[in-house]
Amino acid sequence: MTMKRLIGWGGLFVVLAALTLLPWLALDDAPAIEPPAQFRRTDLAWIKSLFEKHDPRGQTPDVVQSIQLDEAELNRLLNYAVELRRVSGIAAELTPGLATLTATLTVPSNPFGRYLNITAEVADVPGGIRIRSLQLGSLPLPGTLADWTARLAHRWLRRDKTYAALADAFTQVSFDENQATLDYRWRPELLTRIERKSAELLLAPEDQARMLAYAERLDTLLKPHPRGSTVPLVSIMGPLFTYALQNGNDAREENRAALTALAAYLGGISLPKLLEGDSHSIRRAPRVLLSIHGRRDFAEHFVISAALSANGGSRLANAIGLMKEEEDADRGSGFSFTDLANDRAGVKLGTHATGDAAARVRQLLAVSHSDTDLLPDFRNLPEFMPQTEFDRRFGPIGSARYQRVIQSIDARLAAHPLAQ
Repeated sequence: MTMKRLIGWGGLFVVLAALTLLPWLALDDAPAIEPPAQFRRTDLAWIKSLFEKHDPRGQTPDVVQSIQLDEAELNRLLNYAVELRRVSGIAAELTPGLATLTATLTVPSNPFGRYLNITAEVADVPGGIRIRSLQLGSLPLPGTLADWTARLAHRWLRRDKTYAALADAFTQVSFDENQATLDYRWRPELLTRIERKSAELLLAPEDQARMLAYAERLDTLLKPHPRGSTVPLVSIMGPLFTYALQNGNDAREENRAALTALAAYLGGISLPKLLEGDSHSIRRAPRVLLSIHGRRDFAEHFVISAALSANGGSRLANAIGLMKEEEDADRGSGFSFTDLANDRAGVKLGTHATGDAAARVRQLLAVSHSDTDLLPDFRNLPEFMPQTEFDRRFGPIGSARYQRVIQSIDARLAAHPLAQ
């Protein structure tokens, strides 16, 4: 064997050894961060209040604003990201000038380990942040290499106008003992840019095309009705899912697209403006209102919860519905088990419509003709209860009296054909 061939075989052996050793070092059998045990409605209420406080629509343009979060609040926000993105777990530890971020990702089945645990030390520096160290499982990476890679990616990403505008809006990030501060300068056009970019990143091109097709079909179904009129949801939902049935594609994806198009419409969002437009706003008030059992609010609760469940997860959708009812009780419109029941019905529909029963659900929705084909009539449930009345009759949330009503709702939903 010649020396050249020997060196070649030796090099190949080194490469193969490295390919075997690197995943063995990087992957672990146990997660560094356990997933949050429960996403509570109080967490969601806090996040909602944070967003409302810093709602960009209420900010003075080009004035520097600050967001301050302690370690517990930052981890609350990170857990929200876990809930939405299905990251296994993520947590932050804050010290003066430094944030230590630890994340756990579940990886496909392999001989080396079930989890990729990532730990990064991020330091605040004038005008930005710098990665000081990065570790993948037991494999440490030089901080200079990690930071150089991050800066290279940042320069490449700046080619995107939305990323560049958003990066320029953040003027300073600083870490202290148990506190992170983010300074930003808001510009009005950023909101629409971010909404469009989020849709672009989260939705594959084929999903965008599918949702636009359903939005167009929905618009066609609504056109014969006078502007400002109210029509039964089932009169639109039946034909919309007949269209889904005729498409004959994957029932899960078709159902998800149809429910998303309906929810966007009821939520006042124009999917064409969001996904392919260039206007300054994606908002559009519904031209025709939809109702279930004679109630427009029932239709909104039902459809929007179904879309949330189809696109995210039923725990988050349930938390949103319950939080909304608690807010109503506090603000005067009152706690309504009717709304909560419609939320839970929507969650079940979204879950079944994108699960193993997707084809059967699509068929049932396509032939639906009455409100009860969509969900039971919950108008006999207590509603519009001020906080004091709710506490007297059913409170607090989770009490035996409250749970009896919830169990009754769930039993009626379980007996409905769409849940079979």
